[in-house]
Amino acid sequence: MRESGRVLKLDSDGVLEWQSQCWDSISCASSETAVFARCDGRTLRIKGNVGRFGRPDNLRGYSVAHCAERARTLLELGGFEVEGFGVAGSRSEFGRLGTVITRVDLAGNYEVSDYAGLCHAMSVRRIGRILPIMGKYGPTWGYGAKRGGWFRAKLYDKTAELAGRKRVSTGATVARFEIQLGAEYLRRAGLDTVEAWGIGDDMGKVVYGRFAKQVFRDSVSVERWDEIPARLRHYAVLWRDGVDVRSLCAESTFHRVANRLLACGFDIRVPCNVQALTRVVRQVEVRQVSALAA
Repeated sequence: MRESGRVLKLDSDGVLEWQSQCWDSISCASSETAVFARCDGRTLRIKGNVGRFGRPDNLRGYSVAHCAERARTLLELGGFEVEGFGVAGSRSEFGRLGTVITRVDLAGNYEVSDYAGLCHAMSVRRIGRILPIMGKYGPTWGYGAKRGGWFRAKLYDKTAELAGRKRVSTGATVARFEIQLGAEYLRRAGLDTVEAWGIGDDMGKVVYGRFAKQVFRDSVSVERWDEIPARLRHYAVLWRDGVDVRSLCAESTFHRVANRLLACGFDIRVPCNVQALTRVVRQVEVRQVSALAA
């Protein structure tokens, strides 16, 4: 192992107040991507977008196991000794060996016919108990929460990002739904080792599917108001106008109405998000495409 260096602060008497471990940059001459590593002689850490290192884009990425292999290769190129880093013996034999994963980003690509319509539809879709916040590039889940070590998710225009555009598409594009799993989530789910993810990408698909199915359930469409049954339409209108429907009827009636309106695309159990409402018919075609590199 090698010492990456430290930044020290001494008081006027020369007493050490604090010290911070330095990060070494491992850069690629052919691109602006870089990963960072640091070592204190006992622990070796690496951070950065390993899947994109040395590549012009990351439209398609790698499995967690493949990224661990790439990380080991990058550390060796950076002059670090990496014996016991996540891989034992051959490339196909993964073990614990003291390696801990503290963050994993899982992503899926979707060909979308109407990105604006997709964002509107997603703006009322929950992940667990978390409702999305509409950002500049699309809805995000959990980015405003204090528990950053748990999970976060976002939907954004991948085509616009790769092209360097500051504005997202309103029509057809390739959208990306991305899940960021933090250290706390990985530890509690038993996914904080390379071994837990396996050699292939099966576990990645399983974990990603747990989140994606909550927002891509059924078909995505922006419903017509006149398709709502007449007996339920006035509840939807009241909800749209900011009225607490729960206070206007019995609890059993409220839950019955809420379940029927949920099938129409309206969740009256949460306050109305006026940005998600429209009276124009727009069927949004969404088709998942591969996000894994060959």
